[in-house]
Amino acid sequence: MDPISSAAIKVGVSATALVILAVRMKRSKRSFDWFGVTAPPLVPTLAFIAVYLAWMLGSDALTHWRGPWDFRPWQQAPLLASAMRVLAVCVLGPMVEELLFRGIIFSWLRDRVNVGLTIALTAMGWSLLHYEYSWGVIAIIFVDGLLLGLARWRTGSVFAPAAMHMLYNLYAIW
Repeated sequence: MDPISSAAIKVGVSATALVILAVRMKRSKRSFDWFGVTAPPLVPTLAFIAVYLAWMLGSDALTHWRGPWDFRPWQQAPLLASAMRVLAVCVLGPMVEELLFRGIIFSWLRDRVNVGLTIALTAMGWSLLHYEYSWGVIAIIFVDGLLLGLARWRTGSVFAPAAMHMLYNLYAIW
């Protein structure tokens, strides 16, 4: 499959999932606040982003989970394919995952168990979603999930962990 078609499929799948989640949330009897679809407070959000960036760079420096920098695939791909890949992997994909895990699942669990277990269970489910990676990388993703869950809990918003997740994916794909 050519790079543009492949990237277009990724954008289409992510955009479709985002629309499905938004429609489901709109049709539910819950408020958008319940899902964490609310503006996050600025200072705590920036603090979580700073901690998350330190974790991301530190874990990569210690374990080299990201691999070597290789810009050749980006240079060889058509600009449209690269732009769609960034849109799918660094914007739409993280938004879908955060609305699902730190929005819907987090809120549902939080109503049933304590917040610590809610954060741990959503982190575990989210990390196992990334089964194609090695166990070492899945462990790092689990810690990522804990930080994303803490950000969701402390800010009350799904947008703080979404911003963190987007930055992480942007770093990871280069």
